[in-house]
Amino acid sequence: MYRYRRKLSLGLKEAEEKFKAKLEEKGYKVVLEFTPSDVVKARVGVDMEPYRILWVCNPKIFYEMTKEDYEIGSFAPCPVLFYQKNGETYVAINTADDVLDIIKEPLEVVRGVIEEL
Repeated sequence: MYRYRRKLSLGLKEAEEKFKAKLEEKGYKVVLEFTPSDVVKARVGVDMEPYRILWVCNPKIFYEMTKEDYEIGSFAPCPVLFYQKNGETYVAINTADDVLDIIKEPLEVVRGVIEEL
């Protein structure tokens, strides 16, 4: 699977806030947020740089996609990674060329929002 990744000149929190605002302009929302780095610290006792996963969805489009393939939920909502590595902030999504045609449009919208950060 290929990944679209972009290094940002923003801090993690600022990048997430800007991403969410621009995403809403396009009719999408973050429906779930998860911080694996907190879980690693709590369960393994290891500090790691901040690592967040935001699941992005447009409920209407999700519903339409389920009409084509009801098991599309394994791809959508689409996970967007925000993380810091060596003090730098990154954002990334999966963009495999072999992803089902019905998921390509939402991924392109998210990718467009990332470009606007």
